[in-house]
Amino acid sequence: MSDLRTLGIIGVGNMGNALLSGILSSQILKPEQIIIYDISERVLQKCIKEFNIEKARSNEDLIKNSKYILIAVKPQVIEGVLKEIGAVVTEDKTIISIAAGISIAYIKNFIKKNLGIIRVMPNTPALVGEGASALAPNDNVSTEELEFVKKLLSSVGLVVELEEKHIDAVTGLSGSGPAYIFIIIEALADGGVKMGLPRDVALKLASQTVLGSAKMVLETKKHPGELKDMVTSPGGTTITALHELEKGKIRATLMKAIESATLKSKSMK
Repeated sequence: MSDLRTLGIIGVGNMGNALLSGILSSQILKPEQIIIYDISERVLQKCIKEFNIEKARSNEDLIKNSKYILIAVKPQVIEGVLKEIGAVVTEDKTIISIAAGISIAYIKNFIKKNLGIIRVMPNTPALVGEGASALAPNDNVSTEELEFVKKLLSSVGLVVELEEKHIDAVTGLSGSGPAYIFIIIEALADGGVKMGLPRDVALKLASQTVLGSAKMVLETKKHPGELKDMVTSPGGTTITALHELEKGKIRATLMKAIESATLKSKSMK
């Protein structure tokens, strides 16, 4: 391999694959501008077949032949990857890490060079083009590089830029958040089943209700409390149900869940 590619992706599991699919679908990059590597040959071959894309021979090979390097591996294995690539990364590269809880300072412990590093917290709805990603660059990232990475991430959903000190809270809220919502959807569907609805109908109605409600918040830009009040008639069914949710401390429980996930993310550095 001799041509410098725009993007190299280390790790093409669920998130790496989702980002790759979004980038190609939106035509931000062409397949010939990307190379990939994964420790699993099965995962690699699946991506090669699906996207007609070339694989690198190793992580070092990928680093040498890419301008932007997206590290899309689990936090538990990123140390090994960083040790492997640290010696071959040059200062003209830009590192993008989506490993939860892994700080820019941690990455710098292994890559002791003045290069651009961008920490990103995406979430799994990126798999269906509805992700929420937050990114934080270090001081070595140029405006041009930052805008390019934002463009890449926008191919799979919403993108916001924050200071790195906020990324752990993003992990607790939107990074882990889909799991909270899946439990809520499942519980809503169970409630429908309890009251006699067929399981498949209850699940469809619960899922669409969550989807539609989220879309109302984003598109109307009204406060959720105002939208809640629009549904809540005096002495009606909704206020009766809301009373039960408040008795169950749904707000405090969700807030505590985000706090706990944030603190766990902070402890993983």
